[in-house]
Amino acid sequence: MSLTKDTHLPSDEELTVPQEIVLSTPWLKSVAPYMAKHCEKEANEFMLRRKESEDPRAVLKEGAALTACGVNFLQSLKRSCLPQTQKLAECVDQSSAKLYMSKCHDDQKELDACVEANMNLTRPKLGYFSKLHVYDSATPAPQVKLRDYKAEAAQVLNELPAEYHLRKDYRKYNDWRYNITES
Repeated sequence: MSLTKDTHLPSDEELTVPQEIVLSTPWLKSVAPYMAKHCEKEANEFMLRRKESEDPRAVLKEGAALTACGVNFLQSLKRSCLPQTQKLAECVDQSSAKLYMSKCHDDQKELDACVEANMNLTRPKLGYFSKLHVYDSATPAPQVKLRDYKAEAAQVLNELPAEYHLRKDYRKYNDWRYNITES
């Protein structure tokens, strides 16, 4: 997408959300499956609208709703399971240089039990987010804008002056290709 002087860019007020999610990688790796499961509806709506509109400016409202959902989840997780989350994040941070979770399964089980007991949220099974899910959105799909390129080209050619020189010596596309057997 190219920008012109007619392109509307969002203002700072439109881009500002009440609170950003600022987590280090070990903390994010510790809580990501729960947050993704908790905010699945908002994430699906955001990604569907983003793909349909093909313009990030059109989905600022959905992006703000997704961020707000993540912030609310993290606040409730902090109230109910902070020690277990902290223990798992520290284990992830200190167990390996590449932040693997393979040595932290005991701490992960503690966090799983706490989240399930206090927040009624179970960790999704391995591969849950890789499977195909069908999402029905409440918002209607945008209208597809198809351009008629032949009509546009004909209009441009009709607007050219009569004395405009059009090339007659062009070659077809197939003639431009290099053929190894003919050389």
